[in-house]
Amino acid sequence: MSDAVVIQTLEQLKAFLNEKGVMEIVVRNQKKRFKAFQKVMISNLPETQEKELTQKVIHALNKNTLLKERNLKLLSNVAKLEKIGMLLNGLNLCATCVGFAMMFEKLDAMSSEINQQLCQLQKTVKQTQDIQNGFEFNKVLAEHTDMLDSQRKQQPYSEEKMRELVDREYNVLMLQIDSFQKDISGDRGALIFSIFSMLAMFTVSLRNFDELYYFNNRQMLGEKDAWHLAHEKWMGVYDTLSSKWVAEKLQDYGVFEKELSTSDVDIYYISLLDQVADLRSEIEDNQALIVAMGDVELFRQFKEMSAKEVADSIESAYREAGRDLDEEIVRNAYQTAMQQAAMA
Repeated sequence: MSDAVVIQTLEQLKAFLNEKGVMEIVVRNQKKRFKAFQKVMISNLPETQEKELTQKVIHALNKNTLLKERNLKLLSNVAKLEKIGMLLNGLNLCATCVGFAMMFEKLDAMSSEINQQLCQLQKTVKQTQDIQNGFEFNKVLAEHTDMLDSQRKQQPYSEEKMRELVDREYNVLMLQIDSFQKDISGDRGALIFSIFSMLAMFTVSLRNFDELYYFNNRQMLGEKDAWHLAHEKWMGVYDTLSSKWVAEKLQDYGVFEKELSTSDVDIYYISLLDQVADLRSEIEDNQALIVAMGDVELFRQFKEMSAKEVADSIESAYREAGRDLDEEIVRNAYQTAMQQAAMA
């Protein structure tokens, strides 16, 4: 494993190359707890100048390392569990066509298992056939993909279509959570992965819906009643996934099914609970930003500017590290990194 590196952003971002040549990211929040663990960028690259350049970028960013080698190894162990790196990068992955293609491949492979669990839950609590047919897991995956593709084509969903998607994702998510609570699962690992993936999908959809709803209706509703009447109900899912019983079940899964050490279990469940808090904040912070901007065009420009600032920072690091290399090699390495991080 190479040396850890630090990138100074709004939070502390650490990155290192694991033994397979995958750039692994660790984010620590202000309380110094492990907040996220993400595998991005140079996975599966051949031994080329592009891969060497990405390694060079990592070392060029090496300053003021705060994580100890032991902590990095602990995080590396946990990252191998149920694709947790992908889960904790879920918001980025579920917000773009490139990123969701990665998530879709994993989720679609387990859709049959998840649908069986939902069906079993519905039979247990005697829910109606209409609900069973309306909220199949794979149908929601397809709809989320279509929403992202419509945005890519600059033909975004209408307010009504986005509300319907938010409702569908919310209902599937709540059914999954009920399955988790009632232990109706033949594969708890798949269920945990699907729950936190669906939470990221739901957050992306709700964030998009909030933007549409506010700018379409604020003149009629005013500032105090600016959000959809179902918004409080939708936000309850973050409360549910922050519950003590969720933490206990995640701990039990890590201890009894995956035989993790105490340290690894702590990192595992705390990282997932921190992800719930982060996604809630993503919605609340976006609402505050929408109200502060007040104008749809100004809000759009701000989002584009913020995304460009991040991309420019990464590109600058690549250009600096690859100043002695051919420009095409630098450009290809940068583009590959952005695609792996679902920021392209």
